[in-house]
Formats: sequence, C-alpha cells, structure tokens
Amino acid sequence: MTDLRPAVTARPALAGRSPGQRWRWPALGAVSLLLTWAALSWALGPDTFPGVGATLDFLGRELRRGAIWGHVGITLWRVVAAFVLALVVGIPLGLLLGRVPAAAAFAAPWLAVGLTVPRILILLAAYLILGLNERAIILSIALILLPTVAVQVREGVRSLDPRLAQMARSFRLSPAATLRSVTLPQLTPTLLGTARVTLSLAWKMVVFGEVFGRTSGVGYMIAFYFQQFEMRGILAYGLVMTAVLSALDGAIAMASTRAAAWQGTPPRPTGEG
Repeated sequence: MTDLRPAVTARPALAGRSPGQRWRWPALGAVSLLLTWAALSWALGPDTFPGVGATLDFLGRELRRGAIWGHVGITLWRVVAAFVLALVVGIPLGLLLGRVPAAAAFAAPWLAVGLTVPRILILLAAYLILGLNERAIILSIALILLPTVAVQVREGVRSLDPRLAQMARSFRLSPAATLRSVTLPQLTPTLLGTARVTLSLAWKMVVFGEVFGRTSGVGYMIAFYFQQFEMRGILAYGLVMTAVLSALDGAIAMASTRAAAWQGTPPRPTGEG
C-alpha cells in the first residue's frame, strides 16, 4: 500500500514558535513602515506628504463629522459583492478546467484574453454599456477577477495528490464523498490563497472604479480630495480602507494557516502588492 504518512504527520514550520517569536518580525515590519512614512514626510515636506500625526488628525475630524463610515460601507459592499460573485463562478470553473483537459483547452484563449486585457477597458466598457450604476461596477470587477480565480483553482486541482484519489477509488467512495473527504481538504489552502489574492485585487479595482464612475465610496472621496489638493484626505481614506481590508485578509490568512497545518506546508503565497 502506498505510504501516505509524511503528508499527514508533518508539522508547519511556525507551529512550535511562541507568540512573541511569531509576531516579532511582523511588528518590526510595521514599525519600519511607519518610519518610512515619517521619512517621506520629512523629505518631501508636510504640505506635500503629511506625516502620520497630521493624517490621523484629519481622520479624527472626518470621524467626528460622521461622513467617512458611509463611504467606507458602500465601498466594502461593492468589494464583497464582486469578490463573492467572482468566487461563486470562478471556483466551479477552475474545478472543471483542472479536471477536463478539453474544457481547459477550449477556455485557454478566453483566459489569456481575460488575464491580459487592460482592466480599465473592462471597467469603462461596463460603464458605457450598463450606465454609471452599481450593477456596472460590481459586474465589471467580478469579470476582471474571474480569470484569476479560475486559473488559480485550475492549477490547484492539477497539483492534487493522485495517490489519494487512487485510494478513494480503492475504497469505492462516491464522487460526492471523494469531493468532500479527499479533494476539498487538499484544495482548501489553494482556495483560501485564491480568496486572499482576489480580495486584494477587488478592493483596488473597486476604488479605481469609484474614481471614474460613482458619486460615493472611498474612491470618490479620494478623487474629491485630489481635486482639493488635500493630501491628508487622500491618505486618511486610503488608511481606513486599508485597515478594514487588512483585517479581512488577516482572517483569511489565519484560516489558510490552519487549513495548511495538516499538510505540513506553509500557506500558498498570495502575490499581493
């Protein structure tokens, strides 16, 4: 019988570390980020690039006015809607492409175009066809995200361990049981890594779309303060949205780490940035 023990008993590299060791380098990275921000403000001047304190003061003023949460909320809604729509369509499509070579060959030109076409083209085309409305921005962003999701899941399916599929056939598991007990446990780290990449791309594209075609949201407010030459407003709104999305990304990253633990491998890299 094929020996599967190494894949089951191995432990992740970070499992034995204390909390202090685990958070030391991320904390140092955060401190270096703040120091870089302060250095840029000092080098360029506070009028050109406000420091952390001036940005937080401006953010506090916006919070007291109560205007910021409405814009953050509508942007978050657009991000989540496009993100969920892309995953709902893209994951089954990626499973199909990973399992059926003929379908993968048929879809190859579509995916090549989807991955290489300028994203702004899809966004502006949707605004011209559907109008400047919620449906246009959400559908266009989901369409932009779809090829990335499908390709990542397709590659994850192709990297599944064939020995486990062979074992499932030996035990005469049904297709549904094989999917639930064999395929999905192996594929979960890939799916969570794909979710992180998709979420990161979704919020950037939504803000981009709001700059061009909406009258609400973080992107709209960034464009508004750009027209006012108010760098503090641009940084404040970007900072809040980054914090909210970083919290969501952190939750997915933790789930990805837990999902990868049984395989003894680190989570898949997300390629964000």
